[in-house]
Amino acid sequence: MRFPTLLTIAGVLGIVFGIGFLVLPASSLMPYGVRTDASGLIMAQFFGAALLQLALVFLFIRDIPATHIPRLALGACIGELAGLWVAVRIQLGGHVNVFGWSTVAIYAVLAIAFGLFAAGKGAA
Repeated sequence: MRFPTLLTIAGVLGIVFGIGFLVLPASSLMPYGVRTDASGLIMAQFFGAALLQLALVFLFIRDIPATHIPRLALGACIGELAGLWVAVRIQLGGHVNVFGWSTVAIYAVLAIAFGLFAAGKGAA
């Protein structure tokens, strides 16, 4: 896979989930079996805003020079690993239903993909 393709995939995922959590936080949490109060909904909206921001950055920088790819990929990989750590913890802790494994899978696949580019093993 080429790096611009990975950025497009990550960007589209971020836009879909970002808009969902930003505009409809309760509905976005419902498939995971999560209920929360007003404070939790506000935090979900901040999460959606952050996802949307990162997604747009990914989409806008798809044509970066190849020399910058490893550093960008490393930063993205670290961010995906942080998300994976949270997703695994909440899944194993029983805080979400079985649908939470989809979140684990998304973070894991993106972490591996960005990690490969960070290590110089992906196609520019």
